[in-house]
Amino acid sequence: MEETLYTIGEVAELANTSIQTLRYYDKIGLFKPAYTDPNTNYRYYRDSQLYHLDVIKSLKYIGTSLEDIKNAQQLKTDDLLQFLNTQEEIIEKRLQKLLDIQHAVRSIKERLNKQLSSPNFGEVTIRSEDEMKIIQVEAKQLTPKKILNASYRELKKVVELAPGVMNSSYGAVIPFKSYKHEEEIFYTHIYMPITNTNHISLHSNNIQLGTIPSGNYACISDWFTPEKYFATLQKLLSYIKQNQINVIGSIYDNFIPIHYSPIEQEEYMVEMKIRICD
Repeated sequence: MEETLYTIGEVAELANTSIQTLRYYDKIGLFKPAYTDPNTNYRYYRDSQLYHLDVIKSLKYIGTSLEDIKNAQQLKTDDLLQFLNTQEEIIEKRLQKLLDIQHAVRSIKERLNKQLSSPNFGEVTIRSEDEMKIIQVEAKQLTPKKILNASYRELKKVVELAPGVMNSSYGAVIPFKSYKHEEEIFYTHIYMPITNTNHISLHSNNIQLGTIPSGNYACISDWFTPEKYFATLQKLLSYIKQNQINVIGSIYDNFIPIHYSPIEQEEYMVEMKIRICD
């Protein structure tokens, strides 16, 4: 039975690829036509070749280089199995990274929704909080008016180098005490929440992994401006004093961007919280 032959245009359509790609694969010897007409130079492919093209596309999709794919075509059975095992491991690692990113996106969405949909937005509430993983560094003379995105440069570098780890907000720590003026506030640490520590590599001794413990917290969320910040803090401190609440540790500020538009002025929501005794 004579096997069906396809033109290069038909193969491109059947395989959902381009004619230019098929010509390039022919040029580098990766996927050559079964027959080339010597008079017209038209390329023709056998039906059975389509499977090999599917394999090339799949390997290319997961990041395998064309050179490695071409070398694999020459492998004997045992070596080919080892090559495929390696590709499977690459796929599993990539899937895990995507799952980590999915978890990070979900965490950002849930946190933002929780804050914006709260009927007590702008007021102090008592709330149970899950543990939050963070990376942190000591703050150097940073205040609410002086804190900038650039202040987080070292922490950003750690997050950017960690596959699957995504930054969802920026944070700062202030001591719990009475403040009469905003100028008295100095952050002790700045931090970034992270979804996991699996791929974190600390390149500086100044940076530390840490956690904000789970427990009950006195919390307040409001729109952030340097001018409004002190009034929001005073609300939290007054609530604790009036209700004679015993607290544990410092106050955590969490700055959450409320949009990602590159053409609009940055806007943040600030969440202040401090752990309270059960």
